[in-house]
Amino acid sequence: MQKRFSHGGPRARTGTARAGQSGPESRPARTTRMSRHPRPAAAPAPVPPAPEALADCARRAGLTIPAQAIPPLAAYLTELLRWNSVMNLVGAHDWREALVNLAGDSFHLAAFLADLPLPEAPLHWDLGSGAGLPGIPLRMVWERGDYWLVEAREKRALFLSRMVCSLRLPRTHVYRGRVEQFFGTQPHGADCVISRAFMPPETLLPLLAPHLAPEGLVILLCNRLPASLPPAWERVAHRAYSVCRRVETAPSAEETRRFLAVRLRSTQRHAPSGSLPPIDTPSSEEQP
Repeated sequence: MQKRFSHGGPRARTGTARAGQSGPESRPARTTRMSRHPRPAAAPAPVPPAPEALADCARRAGLTIPAQAIPPLAAYLTELLRWNSVMNLVGAHDWREALVNLAGDSFHLAAFLADLPLPEAPLHWDLGSGAGLPGIPLRMVWERGDYWLVEAREKRALFLSRMVCSLRLPRTHVYRGRVEQFFGTQPHGADCVISRAFMPPETLLPLLAPHLAPEGLVILLCNRLPASLPPAWERVAHRAYSVCRRVETAPSAEETRRFLAVRLRSTQRHAPSGSLPPIDTPSSEEQP
């Protein structure tokens, strides 16, 4: 027997649905998920800053950046913002903001380190490196010794490794893991430990005490100097500097930031060749 077809396709069903039942005619038409909830467009890739624009922004912000550091710095800021769009590495979303408010500290730090009583080839530990600040821009201009970026979070450590490799930073290494595990991998104590808001000084300094070289220094990056230090520690030097925080889209007032270098007290300590750098006299609001 030949099958019958309606004009619109296979045999059409007739009749209405029984009470309490739903038939094909009573079902609402389906709307695809795509039409109701369209997928958001992917964020555009960040545009690398032109070297001239980056150098001009740095100059207006009062930053001294050598010409040879401009290309790798531009590459780093571009990758930082690209990864930041999916990982939330930093709060900045514009390369100007990232330069002035974040990477700029690294170049002030390089000048501060140059005045400290460090060995010719110091061993540095940068604890809780995160997005590589201050370490990655710092190594573009401060190449002395070995530098370890220590980061416990896997994705951030991956970002650091890629940056160190692509920028070819000299004698710069990445360790993924907790600092307590990292200490066990090091055959020698650190000559210089750098901490940017990794731990409060009263917690950090006792943790580091057994792991420093005899003349080892700890550099704290802070907005205000700590009111006091643990009894076993003494100040070596500190320096204040201003951050203009001027970006084209959001100008703001200047902010004062500080570096503080401290070390363990010891009657047997002898400074390396040359005298210790003078300790800046703190202002009244900085006195402990």
